This record gives sequence, structure tokens and C-alpha cells, in this order.
Amino acid sequence: PRAPSRRPPPSRDRSRPMSVSPSTQTELEAYAFRQLVAHLQARPDVQNIDQMNLAGFCRNCLSKWYLRGARERGLRMNYDEALEVVYGEPYADWKKKHQSKASPEQMALFESNAHLHAQHPKMEDFPPSPAPEEREKRETRPAPPANGAASDVCCTPADEIGVVEHSVADATPSSDRAVPRSGASTKISLRLGVLTVSDRAHAGAYADLSGPAVIETVEAHFPGLLFSTLRYVVPDEEDQIAARLKQLTASGCNLVFTAGGTGVAPRDVTPEATRSVLQREIPGIAQMLVSKSLLTEPHAALSRGTAGVRDRALIVNLPGRPEACRELVAAVAPIVPHALRQIGAEDE
Repeated sequence: PRAPSRRPPPSRDRSRPMSVSPSTQTELEAYAFRQLVAHLQARPDVQNIDQMNLAGFCRNCLSKWYLRGARERGLRMNYDEALEVVYGEPYADWKKKHQSKASPEQMALFESNAHLHAQHPKMEDFPPSPAPEEREKRETRPAPPANGAASDVCCTPADEIGVVEHSVADATPSSDRAVPRSGASTKISLRLGVLTVSDRAHAGAYADLSGPAVIETVEAHFPGLLFSTLRYVVPDEEDQIAARLKQLTASGCNLVFTAGGTGVAPRDVTPEATRSVLQREIPGIAQMLVSKSLLTEPHAALSRGTAGVRDRALIVNLPGRPEACRELVAAVAPIVPHALRQIGAEDE
């Protein structure tokens, strides 16, 4: 017998723009900005002067718009700090590594198109940069790997564009699982960062199963609230772990889980790397997770994981076993909405 026909859903009137709330609009615009910055950091071969000649703006213009936005919100920021957000490292370092001398032809085109260049505030409107000894010491973030000439959405049909996981294959969606939502009465938007720490997974000796386990569990406990996901795998190297954590929080992630490297083996350095980037520790989360694990795993007493806050992100260390990741993400899920509300309120 023929299957019963299904009535197609009513189509939206595409002659009118889709209506979204102001907060959602801000989230979408912020996501587009983060992807633009990530793409520019992945293409240091594209010179600023070529961007100016083709489009009338460059990375420096983007930095000044970012700075103007900070100034309009009353935030204390200087131009050097705004440049570092866009370039992914101090501007002087980027220039030494990537900027080449402009040719006479490039300069002639630049000058002839000056009237078309982007408009932004004059630099005298901005506060001067503090002396080097007054600036907080910053470690250089590694730029994302170059991914070819086109952006990661170039040539992709608009209807096929959704949440993208960078550097790894997409995780299996779990939005249709019948799992109660944690904090269902609280509307939050999760920008998830997942960092698997494993020498062997990074070397390709085996597939990373812990990262997908974390993502699936977050999706299950917060259906419809996961706005974006960034996932990386790094070796058990303290500097690389710290650099990736900084990159994830600078990219806008507000919930970051690490998986692996929390034990007492000589190569287990995730807690040290995490503490080096935290601005405030939250010992209660680590204590709660150990207590939960001890109910079924005596070896959990050897865990040295930590948790805390960097910028507007909550960072939590997890053990490396996929099942343990699922169990402990589920354990921490009920406190995530309240934690993110408190962390996000600090700038208001």
C-alpha cells in the first residue's frame, strides 16, 4: 500500500525578512564576526593593502570598528588590544611574519581609491596604549590552519549551512532524544568549546571519542540551545592546551570542556594548563565531579581536574574516558544556566 502523503509545511514569505528577537540577531551577527576573524587569521597571505584596494577595508578597519564598539559600551580597551583580537597575536608580530612591502602599483591604486575607504574614528579619539610594563602579559594564540583560498561556506548552498564543527567531522545530532532539558525555564545560548587532550588521539593512533561524547551530552541536555561548536584535539603539552583554551574563549565560547590529562601520570598536565588561563577557580565544581565519580570508580580519587572562569566562559576539566565524559557533563548540566547568567552579568 502507498504510504500516506504528508502535507508540506507552509512556506515562509521570502519576500519579507525573517523576524528574530534582538538578542538572537546579536548572536547571529557575533557568530558571523567570529567566522570572519577566524578566516582572516587563516589567510595571512592576503595583504591588507589588497583588501583595501578591493573592498575599501582591511583588518585594521575591523579592529577599529571593534574598538569603537567597546568604547560605545564604556569598556576600557585600547587599539593594540583590539588589533590582537582581529590578528590573533600582537600586530607587530603579525607584521614581521606576514606583511610584505607594497608595490608602486598597489600604492597608486590605494591612493586613487582613498575616497572609497571605510570610515572609522580618528585615532586621537581613542585612549593611548598603556606602557608595556602596565599591559597584562599575553601569550600568542596560534592562528587556525590555512584552509585554502575559499572560506568554509564558499560555494555551499545557503540552505545547507548550519552549525559547523571546526577541524573535525560533525558529531551525530541528538536533538530528538527524549532527555529532560536542564534549566528548561532559562533561555540561554550555548557556544560550546571542546578540547580533547591526548598524545595518541592527536597523533592519529586512535579516533577521538571523548569530544563527540561531550557534544552529544550537551545537545541532549540543552536541546535547541546549542548555537555553535568548536572542537580541537591537542597533545599533552601544557603550552598547547593553554593556547587552545585561550583561543576558544576569545572565539566566543561560553562553555568549554576539556577531556583527558587530569590524572597523575607525568604527561597529565591539563589542570596546570587550565589554571594558567583561569581568572577565577570554582573548586566546588571539581569537588562535585569527583564525588559523583567516586560512587562507581575508586580511581576517581586520583583526579586533579579543575574548573573556573576565563572572560565570560565557564571551563571544566573532564577525564578522558567517553563514558566518564557523558556522566560528568550530565552532572554539571543543571548548574550551567545559573553559572552562565552570573558570568555574563559581570560586564553589565
